[in-house]
Amino acid sequence: MKYRHIQVDPMTPTIGGMISGVDLNNTRSEDVYEEIKQALWQHGVVFFRKQALKPEAYIRLGANFGEMEQHEFFPHIEGHPQIQLISNQGHEAPETDRWHTDVTFRKKPNMVSILRITDLPPSGGDTMWMHAGAAYDALNPGMQQMLEGLQADHDLPWHFRRTNINERLAQRASAKSGMMVQASAQECKMIENTPTVTHPAVITHPYNGRKILFVNSIWTKRLLGMHMDLSESVLNMLYEWVKKPEFMVRFRWEKDSLAMWDNCATQHYAVFDYAPHYRAGQRMTCGSFVPTLNPGAAAAGGQPSVMRQLLDTTRMQAASPREQQAVEAIFSALENVDLNAVANAAQRR
Repeated sequence: MKYRHIQVDPMTPTIGGMISGVDLNNTRSEDVYEEIKQALWQHGVVFFRKQALKPEAYIRLGANFGEMEQHEFFPHIEGHPQIQLISNQGHEAPETDRWHTDVTFRKKPNMVSILRITDLPPSGGDTMWMHAGAAYDALNPGMQQMLEGLQADHDLPWHFRRTNINERLAQRASAKSGMMVQASAQECKMIENTPTVTHPAVITHPYNGRKILFVNSIWTKRLLGMHMDLSESVLNMLYEWVKKPEFMVRFRWEKDSLAMWDNCATQHYAVFDYAPHYRAGQRMTCGSFVPTLNPGAAAAGGQPSVMRQLLDTTRMQAASPREQQAVEAIFSALENVDLNAVANAAQRR
């Protein structure tokens, strides 16, 4: 794709693009933001260097990808609840030190995440991303067909239970309040507030039509419709499959660097190799999507069909889930029509 307002240099043939030629603090042009969107949908994750973003510019960037949220786990900077504070003191690995897509335990996971690291360790602390569309494309057709017929449960309380996070959170809360906090009470409240959610094991990207492998090793609990042992084996195989280096890009942070990733199409892994040093950043999560599968989605390589290139992605992002599903249904129907046959039939008349 050619860009008029930004420069995009691919990081790998599969995933990642470095964007330059733009000052995000002084950008207000819708054309610039639209090209950043197109680069993101194409590359899965995009990076910027030397962007000392002010909070207002940071929020202005995020607002182009939909409503910004406050997260279940993270605090935020004062006066700007959209900007989450994430940090690690360097004493122990984070609870999410596995390949994952964010918040798939929601009915509508967030669409885009944006991160800038504010406190760097002397070395290490890189972040890695993999393209789940590339991982799906590389599977054999039989495996693709099987997975397209499956649904998967995603469960927040289940992951907290199996990793004993509730006990650790209760201990911290007890130490902070001076009162005994029961882990079981916290878990019951979490189960009530965050019930299990079911998504297709393969989904269609809402903006480029590419098929995406949509299971991850943190939040996915099981595949429905098969024996528990088979479900566990298939999921473990897929978790190993997505670790292939051919699907990945690794980003080394520098001061004032910025990363923006497509949370629908990618998984990520924050490398914890910097102990005992501190690492911190500011993150925003923007927009949302309903994970659905359209059997007539784009072919391998993720290039949208000629028909889908007519879509106004800005308006699609602003549309309600019901409107998005209606538009998706219309384009899916049109893509299944043999336009050459229609044209030939019209000429014979």
